[in-house]
Amino acid sequence: MEAIVRTLDQQIEVHRILLELSEHKRKAIVGNEVERLMQLTQKEVKLIRLVDQFESERAETVQAYMRSRNMYVTGAITINTLSKIAVKLEEKQALSERRSELLRLIEELKQANELNRQLIQQSLAFIDFSIDVIAGPPEQDAVYHHPQHDQQTYQRSYFDRKA
Repeated sequence: MEAIVRTLDQQIEVHRILLELSEHKRKAIVGNEVERLMQLTQKEVKLIRLVDQFESERAETVQAYMRSRNMYVTGAITINTLSKIAVKLEEKQALSERRSELLRLIEELKQANELNRQLIQQSLAFIDFSIDVIAGPPEQDAVYHHPQHDQQTYQRSYFDRKA
């Protein structure tokens, strides 16, 4: 059981780092620091791999714990299920606390990532708007129009959109 709790503690620590990293990403997005954002994203990918590694370790330690109690399970066991199986009250409490903390951190990470996603979408929308302001509206279909009618609606833009 100690190995399971230790693995859960490692997962919690990585999730805390991911949450802190998401705050740095938000600041990089708001500050338009593209290079910094790329660096943070690379760190995030490494940490996510670490989370996967710890999850595999947790699953292995849970299977070992179950075998030590002469219980053989073919599927994955959740922390909640494991806390119900645990005999000692301290083990149940430790598992319950780790589960609650992990769920809280995961929820905060989801919210932070959603905010970052929205900020990126707003930035892209602003870039599209800026390009439209500078380049003019999108060109119409390639249909012949009488030259006298085109002179009234022709808008000159700074950029040739076809290029």
